Amino acid sequence: MMGNDALFYIPNIIGYTRLFLVAVSLGLYDFPVFFLFFYCIAAILDGFDGYAARKLNQVSTFGALLDVIVDLISRGILWCSLSKWGYCVMVAEWATFVATHRVGSNWKIPEEDFPVICRKVMEKGFKTPLGTYAITGLHVLPIWLYIRTTDFIPGTLYLSPWIQSFVTLFLIGGRLLSFRVEIFYIWKHISFLLAEDIKVKHNS
Repeated sequence: MMGNDALFYIPNIIGYTRLFLVAVSLGLYDFPVFFLFFYCIAAILDGFDGYAARKLNQVSTFGALLDVIVDLISRGILWCSLSKWGYCVMVAEWATFVATHRVGSNWKIPEEDFPVICRKVMEKGFKTPLGTYAITGLHVLPIWLYIRTTDFIPGTLYLSPWIQSFVTLFLIGGRLLSFRVEIFYIWKHISFLLAEDIKVKHNS
């Protein structure tokens, strides 16, 4: 299957469905039960599109980009709804998307010149304890903050303030690990652009 057929791959249809669910959740932000229902269903489906792509042999460049873009849109809606500072988080995530897109599908494979912490986080495609911690902070922190700020569950399952603070700090730590990788890739991309400018000036 070639060309426009990729638009109708099952994994990509799942991606469109996720995008629809995220759009629905946007209108239900002030209704925590419904917002979390649609938002979490969209997040759960994120695990199915990759499985379907491999199982049905329907892997495509478009599908890989769609998956990341839906993730960015869904997290962006949540972060920007939580706080005006959420826009800063999403600027970093979108800038990282631009930087990694230049590298291509192999961007998750760390190179020898990467900072040690970035290599440790990115090893085996983030499928290590440290990588899992970073990804957990990336995805779960905004959901946790939403639950706390909306009082979706009174007292957040009646957890003590100390436990709530520990969970928050734990997730922030994971998000900061992701942020370290993001900053590295953004700077790597800026360095590439500056090097390209030098080449152009040298050749002109």
